[in-house]
Amino acid sequence: MTDSFFPQESESNAPTEPTPGAVPADQVDETPSDDLTDEGRLAAILSYIPFLCFIPLVNINWKENEEARFHARQGIVLFVVEMLAVVMLVDEVAKFVFRILLVVAVALAAAGIYFALQGKRFRLPLISDIADKAKL
Repeated sequence: MTDSFFPQESESNAPTEPTPGAVPADQVDETPSDDLTDEGRLAAILSYIPFLCFIPLVNINWKENEEARFHARQGIVLFVVEMLAVVMLVDEVAKFVFRILLVVAVALAAAGIYFALQGKRFRLPLISDIADKAKL
């Protein structure tokens, strides 16, 4: 009777299923950047706060910082999505749909701030693709 409920050492190397709510590894660039100083992190954080997302693009010191521009582009696209969600809160049916959209946008902004604090690049789903194509 060698069968057991507990995995043996040879079984423990088997791939495990991802934990629910975990961020896929292909969306997080964990290589620390030399460009992300404390000032760069501040610019990255401001990029995800509505109405303050434009500051990293107009600040002369942050304008040349690639990390600040990366987060600012994503933040501005996210801001546009948030503003569209707010404008569309007129109709009762649209209110429900766009409230969900606004909650998702705020959650993505929180994720952006979280990874900016860690000094990592997090490609927001859909948002980063649009931000990469935008000429900002």
